[in-house]
Amino acid sequence: MPAFTAIIPAAGKGVRLMPYTAHMPKTMISVAGKPILGHILDQVESLGIKKAVFIVGYKKEAIIEFVRARYPHLETVFVEQPEPRGLGHAVYLAKEAVSGPCFILLGDTIVDGDLKPLVFGGQNAVGIKAVADPSRFGIVDLKDGNIVSFEEKPEHPKSNLAIIGAYSFLDSAQLFNALEEVIRSGKTVKNEIQLTDALSVLLSRGVKIAPVMMNDWFDCGTVEVLLQTNRLLLDRHHRVSPELEKNNKIVPPCWIADGVKAENCVLGPYVSVAYEAELKDSSLEDVIVGPQTKLDKKTAFHAVFDKYNR
Repeated sequence: MPAFTAIIPAAGKGVRLMPYTAHMPKTMISVAGKPILGHILDQVESLGIKKAVFIVGYKKEAIIEFVRARYPHLETVFVEQPEPRGLGHAVYLAKEAVSGPCFILLGDTIVDGDLKPLVFGGQNAVGIKAVADPSRFGIVDLKDGNIVSFEEKPEHPKSNLAIIGAYSFLDSAQLFNALEEVIRSGKTVKNEIQLTDALSVLLSRGVKIAPVMMNDWFDCGTVEVLLQTNRLLLDRHHRVSPELEKNNKIVPPCWIADGVKAENCVLGPYVSVAYEAELKDSSLEDVIVGPQTKLDKKTAFHAVFDKYNR
């Protein structure tokens, strides 16, 4: 089988994360010691995928610089989405850079679970999970274990099975053709071109798309979800260098990246500190500290610190 190409829509501004996204796109907000995009690309590389197409827009330079510096072995293409016209439009913009099978993973979503069955199951597939409020998501309806319909944020959902933002297609040309049909039709939901409408077109053409149940996913669009994700990841991975523990009090779990400087601090529980941050005389708990942030004599009152908002 030809190699998969990852498509990562990452053009969003992240209005709900203001003021933290005033100077960076939301996919560059840190959680558990690295930007959201870093967690996503770690998953892409763990799958053995060698090429990624990024749909960028707001503050695109930050994304381009990070990817090129931190993932030099990944073949990358950056395609600009000049204005927000929806996920379907964003994915369609990757058309000229993608052929053969593709894997779509949203740029503000961290998926919890093994993605290999979804990507390498030998079938078109979409990741799903049961949720309490399906009206907030794209959802699937199943019959005898097969997907029979897709709906985008329905007022009266047919099921509680939400799409988690991870998709796999054996033939990207089929997907792009379906997206073309949706675009030509002029159909939108809240003035946005939806990927779920293209998936409905594929179903109408007899193309099967398999549901793959996932553990969970985190749509990191609010500070509350960022902190929730940070806590969950730190519960699994406490990481602090012995050198930092000499001059600071560390209350597990924490994740402190290499190259962080800290002196006379109390950190934790649930504190993550990204690369090149510098902390002094600071007491932090349940806090995310972004890259290159400098804090001096701070007691946490923000949920998130970064070098622009500290």
